[in-house]
Amino acid sequence: MTRDSEPGLLGAVSRSCSAVHLQRQLPAPPERVWAAWTDPERLGRWLAPVEQGAPGPGATFVLRMAPMQTATCTVTRWEPPRLLELVWDYTGEGPSRLRLELSGIDGGTRLALKHDQLEQTDDPVDYGAGWHAHLETLSADLTGEPPPVFEDIFPRLHAAYAAQDATGQQEVREL
Repeated sequence: MTRDSEPGLLGAVSRSCSAVHLQRQLPAPPERVWAAWTDPERLGRWLAPVEQGAPGPGATFVLRMAPMQTATCTVTRWEPPRLLELVWDYTGEGPSRLRLELSGIDGGTRLALKHDQLEQTDDPVDYGAGWHAHLETLSADLTGEPPPVFEDIFPRLHAAYAAQDATGQQEVREL
């Protein structure tokens, strides 16, 4: 896993703060990364199919995350191609906030992802490992590489994020 913004850095989770912070350097300019987050067809290739609606200013759209699970997303900030903020409402959980900041760097994009305001019953470790795996898939999509298999990498990532949170480390380093 070498696509990280800083060698070895994977991300940070905090159960006490109910938050996830990830940062990546992606191999595409901000406009392409923005499109990957906001074009329904592209979003479906790396995250989940858009089942209803479409991303846009003030819009609400629904992602089909699994056969019986959706994420209803309401756009609260839309500043292309640098800032996207959503209310993220996942099946069986309360609403939380997902914030993406994009900036151009070295011909690519630095993506800062912050998912916070998670309910006490939502596990930031699950979200840290999940977002990490999805960002690996996004990076592969941007370069045309074969995507990693979510089910293959999630357990290892989950263990690393759980260990980080349990020890109070500031971040998870490359496995």
